[in-house]
Amino acid sequence: MPLLSNPAGLWALLALPVVVLIHFLQEKSRKVRASTLFLLERVNPESAHGARFERLRNSLPLWLQLLAAALITWMLCEPRWIKEDSKQTIVVLLDSSASMSPFKAPTRDALAVKLQAWSRSSAQTDWHLLESNPRKPALYKGADLSGLLSAYDQWEPTMGTHVPDDAMLTARGLVKGNGIVIYVTDRKAAVPSDVAVLSIGENIENVGFAGIEASLVNEASGTGSGTHWKTLIKNYSNKPQTREWWVEDAASDDHKTTSSKQQITLEPGQTMAIKGELPPDAERAVLVLSGDRFAWDDRLPLQKPQPRTVNVDIRVGGRSKDVLNKMLAALDHVTLNVGPSPADLVVSEIGDAVDSNAVQIAGSSEEAKLDAAYTVAEEHPLTRDLNWMGLLTGKPLELTVTDNDAPLMWKADRVLALLRRDINSAGLPTRRLILGWDITASNAARHPALLILLQRFVESVRESKRDPWAGNFETGQRLDVSSQQGVAPARVTMHFVGKSSGPAERTPEHPGFFEISIDGKPFINGAAAFADTREADFTDATAIDTVDARRWEAAMKQTEADPWMPLWVLVVLGCLLASWAPIGSRFKASGSRDDAMKTARA
Repeated sequence: MPLLSNPAGLWALLALPVVVLIHFLQEKSRKVRASTLFLLERVNPESAHGARFERLRNSLPLWLQLLAAALITWMLCEPRWIKEDSKQTIVVLLDSSASMSPFKAPTRDALAVKLQAWSRSSAQTDWHLLESNPRKPALYKGADLSGLLSAYDQWEPTMGTHVPDDAMLTARGLVKGNGIVIYVTDRKAAVPSDVAVLSIGENIENVGFAGIEASLVNEASGTGSGTHWKTLIKNYSNKPQTREWWVEDAASDDHKTTSSKQQITLEPGQTMAIKGELPPDAERAVLVLSGDRFAWDDRLPLQKPQPRTVNVDIRVGGRSKDVLNKMLAALDHVTLNVGPSPADLVVSEIGDAVDSNAVQIAGSSEEAKLDAAYTVAEEHPLTRDLNWMGLLTGKPLELTVTDNDAPLMWKADRVLALLRRDINSAGLPTRRLILGWDITASNAARHPALLILLQRFVESVRESKRDPWAGNFETGQRLDVSSQQGVAPARVTMHFVGKSSGPAERTPEHPGFFEISIDGKPFINGAAAFADTREADFTDATAIDTVDARRWEAAMKQTEADPWMPLWVLVVLGCLLASWAPIGSRFKASGSRDDAMKTARA
């Protein structure tokens, strides 16, 4: 089947009814008998009422003119024929953002129409269906368009806002020679010049939850306390919206409502905070908002938190103890100098023997002279994005750097701070943060970067603890449990409540509850909630289609012009000349009649 490179030429088909109409309006000829020639003047065939609709008479001029109009239409459409050896590769890259979910069905319909048109542009087409989620494999690869559409039906967008550069690079690499990459999204996207964009997005009205905070009412009492929660509800639309919200019991199979439904009205763009409290016996609950087209932020799972407390034993005295005691006490879920409880973190002087995680500092120095050298930080997770330019210290100790050490900061040619990894007597890995200067003879106590450094180190100690804990997470959040606990990934399993088990690399992609176990023992109870407000905002969603323009560009390379075009031109000219010949004969016959009438008058 040929491709019409100029479909607007089909408008020329309107000439067909015009030709038929003209032949309808021709006056029907009449036979009049006259005994003498002078009476012919009185029967001159001139209609006093003009042309009238008569029956359509089958004649050669009619068919020749219709054929000429059809051929002219064919030539104006500029048909092109597909080459027998033509081949193309079509890669469809799907935006895995959760904001695509309201538009999945209409996007599927539009995509089917566009791809069906592309399939007619080449003798052979290789289809690829990818998604921008780098953690997912290709959805489809083959020569069957229906297989690609079936794979699309099984796909579900679950990611937050992300950059599809890696997936885009992979998709473009699959197109060799002729073909195209079609990026399917729901809003404007900056793509390379050789990538087409298809978007069926629109600005829809959405109201949803925007994050949650949960804490124990009385943290000192632990599990016997109720749960105090606070969340935000945001109206992303440009019109006032009214919704109802309530709390459901996550433990009941029928999702029993544990609170009365309350109504909330939000102005355009308004964010409102709501809060409440769960009873002490409630471990899990779900906050529910009356639904709209974007359902991801209408249900908010809530897990009663059970924090992991880091026990710190400060073994230094004097001003150093006061400074570190004040800084560590400002951190969440940290207890100081707990007697009978085993210490998770020891604070001591450099050189003291420790068999656990530790922060070690230089002892007090009588010489309080400051070192004028700049402090330079290494690229390390503990020091990343911290500004150390304002830190004033004395000359640091001469620390020996071993293969187990990672320098963190430098003063000239001396290490100011480092992270040392060891193995304790129980065979467990430990980490020591060594600060090689006297913090009492510096402005470290007033420098925010040091507090953040300590907070990051304490968090790393907390993550290494094997104590069971519970908390609230975002969907798709990375959980590097294996490396944090020093165990093989096969020993760590995740169970999705209401679903099958899976790897414990990330929290569930859908809002819900999950449990993580190590060697069959409970380790984490959690709730995963969707909290990406950028995906919930549809003000930038719009319809875009650059697929057709790229299709004609590709079709020109894989097709050839109609080789019979000169013949069609000659046929049109022949049809027009042949259809006018009877008209000329009629004019000639009329002229002979006029001459006869003039002779008769003479």
